[in-house]
Amino acid sequence: MKLAAKLILIFMVGVLGIVALFSWQIAKQQREWSQQSYEESAVDLVNALKPTIEQAYRDGGTVRIQQAIEVTRRETSGPAMRWIDPEKPDNAQQGSGVRPLETETLSRSISSISISDKDGNTKQLTYVPLTLAGDVPGAVEVAKPLLDSEANVRRSFQASVLLLIGVTLLSGFVIYWGGLKLIASPLRKLMKQVEQIGEGEFGQPPALTSNDEFGQLAFAISEMSCRLQEQRTTIEAETETRLQTQQQLRHIDRLGTVGTLAAGVAHELGTPLNVVSGRAGLISSGQLSAADVSSSAQTIQKEAERMTAIIRQLLDFARRTGTEHASINLFQLAQQTCELMQPLAKKAHVDLTVGADENSPVTTVGDPGQLQQVITNLISNAIQAISDGGKIMIKVHSEQIQPPAMIESDINQFACLEVTDTGTGMTDTETEHVFEPFYTTKDVGEGTGLGLSIAYGIVREHGGWIDVASEKNQGTTFRVWLPLDNQKDLQ
Repeated sequence: MKLAAKLILIFMVGVLGIVALFSWQIAKQQREWSQQSYEESAVDLVNALKPTIEQAYRDGGTVRIQQAIEVTRRETSGPAMRWIDPEKPDNAQQGSGVRPLETETLSRSISSISISDKDGNTKQLTYVPLTLAGDVPGAVEVAKPLLDSEANVRRSFQASVLLLIGVTLLSGFVIYWGGLKLIASPLRKLMKQVEQIGEGEFGQPPALTSNDEFGQLAFAISEMSCRLQEQRTTIEAETETRLQTQQQLRHIDRLGTVGTLAAGVAHELGTPLNVVSGRAGLISSGQLSAADVSSSAQTIQKEAERMTAIIRQLLDFARRTGTEHASINLFQLAQQTCELMQPLAKKAHVDLTVGADENSPVTTVGDPGQLQQVITNLISNAIQAISDGGKIMIKVHSEQIQPPAMIESDINQFACLEVTDTGTGMTDTETEHVFEPFYTTKDVGEGTGLGLSIAYGIVREHGGWIDVASEKNQGTTFRVWLPLDNQKDLQ
């Protein structure tokens, strides 16, 4: 409706301007025509009196001219006339309103002026110069009231005003109706459809079926809506496929880690199995007392529970997990992961330790299974980077830090899980590409290059990031930054 109102206003201003200019021109031309008509009438009248005036001039000069004009004026019914002598300014000015400087021009050419008396009556004074005996002794003043002319002007003005009002009303009605029907109503339909598309309601038919520009615009909007629907369907399908692929890759990575842990777990299960076998042999020999049998049975139960716990940890890690987020104590999660990785660390003669300030627990919100997979990947890579024994130190703390530009967050307090090893380290070139998929510094057959890439993706999904610091033959430090669980940490 705003556009229609603007169009109406612009058109109305244009119409009013044109009509007003036309009315002013008509009034101006009518005044000019009246003045010209009065001048022609005065000239004809003076020409009719010219023989009488010439005879009077020959008989007695300019004095007799005035007398002849007065006699003629009394005998005929016509406009008032008198003789104007330029050499007598007082005579020229009396009752005429002509300035002294203008009297010189009266004897040279026909001129006219309009004056008003004290009663407000307007009349036109026309001065017609006469050539008598080769000289121009003066001019005849013809005075004619302008009553008819003013009335005509007023009538023209009134007609123009009525015309202006009529054109305004008619134009306003037509444009207002046309603006509502042809502009405002289609625009409202189009805006409503655009709002619905903005809210996600794609695949809509055209809101208008007309053959004008609005119909073409409605068809274009409908086509856009259908394309957006197709693109959304494609994006949803691709997103679903991508998520499934990510889940499959993460699960494959977990299974690969499980395979790596299998050797350490087998060694870890060997000792309790030997104990169980030995105790069972003693019981079956029948040489033990009742108390010894009971003690051996308790030992067998204890070792069985130990093996069950080891196997359960391995199965829990290998099982495909969901994406439910919960509050996580990073120190406890790191301890649980280290217990799972201890057999592999012992086999490689690596000392694996976890350190944290237990008085100020560091918590975050996330998926425990996915974050455990991140820690496992880091520890596994650290073990493989240590050739002949070494140390892996895990530290958990919170720190105030400015996140990188890729993290769109106003939070500056993050939880940090730091994994430091005394392995071979990496060069600057290797650290630049370490998180890229399928990039690995390991020998052929020892890794796919997906572990750190998957870990990086998991941390990014949790609103954090991973950075790395390493020097060749000086060890490597990975730092995992995650948003703090403020509700827990502020208590």
